[in-house]
Amino acid sequence: MSVGSVLIRNAKVFLGKEFVEGNILVEDGKIAALGKKDFPAEKVINAEGQPVFPGGIDIHAHVYDPRYTQNEDWKSGSLAGAFGGLTTLIDMPLRVYVDNLDVLKLKVEEAKKDSYLNYGITAGFMNGKNKDSIQALAREGVKTFKVFTARPFKAEDYDIVEVFEQVANVNGVVVVHAEDDPLIELGEKRYKSFDDPSYYHLHRTDNAEAAAILKVGFYALETNASLHIAHLSSAKGLQAIEFIRRFYSRVTVETCPHFLYFTRDDTLRLGNYIKVAPTLKTQADRDALWRGLETGDIDVYASDNAPAPRSEKEKDAWSAWGGIPNLEIMMPFLYTFGVEGRRISVETFIDVTSRNPARILGVYPVKGEIAIGSDADLVVLETRKPRRISASTHHHKVDWTPWEGLELKGHPLHLLVNGVPIIEKGELVGEPGHGVYVGLLARRLRKGE
Repeated sequence: MSVGSVLIRNAKVFLGKEFVEGNILVEDGKIAALGKKDFPAEKVINAEGQPVFPGGIDIHAHVYDPRYTQNEDWKSGSLAGAFGGLTTLIDMPLRVYVDNLDVLKLKVEEAKKDSYLNYGITAGFMNGKNKDSIQALAREGVKTFKVFTARPFKAEDYDIVEVFEQVANVNGVVVVHAEDDPLIELGEKRYKSFDDPSYYHLHRTDNAEAAAILKVGFYALETNASLHIAHLSSAKGLQAIEFIRRFYSRVTVETCPHFLYFTRDDTLRLGNYIKVAPTLKTQADRDALWRGLETGDIDVYASDNAPAPRSEKEKDAWSAWGGIPNLEIMMPFLYTFGVEGRRISVETFIDVTSRNPARILGVYPVKGEIAIGSDADLVVLETRKPRRISASTHHHKVDWTPWEGLELKGHPLHLLVNGVPIIEKGELVGEPGHGVYVGLLARRLRKGE
């Protein structure tokens, strides 16, 4: 796609280990030049001395389910993601299984039409009944395959091993919701008689998370599969990751903004509106996750975006919807509490939001980097003035947010997707349809095309 030339002038670009003041020239959707020279271009964007980063890549977002479009869809989700500094979304199954080419084609077609951002699809939920679809899905660009070790989409252990083997054969990545089902059942027996959100969060423990991580870690070792642990929530879970990595290196892990901010004590204030799975843990767990990001033990920062209408939240603690809207706070949250809060470095910020997700998806450095020849998926962050989060102004489809009133810096001043301006001066200027299907991009890159 030819989009003409764009010059991002007066930017701070993080190159090597430091910021460098200069300009970025974009031609035909790719970064063509970097430097202090005032390159000629058809369009000039003034970064106003603000930092420019590779656009965020969210590898775990529930965006489009054909039966739950009242929750989120490609238009609302990708627009919220754009205002959260993201340029790529990987859609995770919500309720409808993505285990055949018809559902995959539907999701891709909807994204191609309605998404403001690049897009990809995770297949799942894989189990004994659909594991033989893995090869066909991989041929159509699916890189990531979701498996549950626990309710409500639990696969049997012997089937999980076979899924690992088949995913390894197609050079894919097994994404695991890792919690131990028998321990969850024990927790339900202990607490389900109490209609109180705090008891919901007590019933899925850090022991359940760590036990499941250890199990699937050894499954990955035995099958030589690439393993990605979704939405890590606890210090014990992180310790389990560190133990598995003593024996096997092809393990990556993500955490999410809600685990870096909320604890289960916040249910006293927010109730079911912060019901999520895995559950919220303690302040000590939250602190361990921040340390894991900075040390590199946690590779990826992902949203696990999964909103629903208020009517689905305002139920009893056990039947209320689990999930929250996160896309619009993604990079601002991590910049404010991570970089400005001195919990993580700028380099870690780029690694966990862009570089590492691109590596997992097999599209680095075409995506996820600022370098000559890379795609111009770029975000200039406004780091001077905070913006207050509000459901009255956000772009999610739902009319509520647990982040209401939070003031964050690092919202997009400008955002480009494949060289096309989507946001300028903090306002929407672009249209859907400029994103690429990163699954097919990864396949072309593997073939050397």
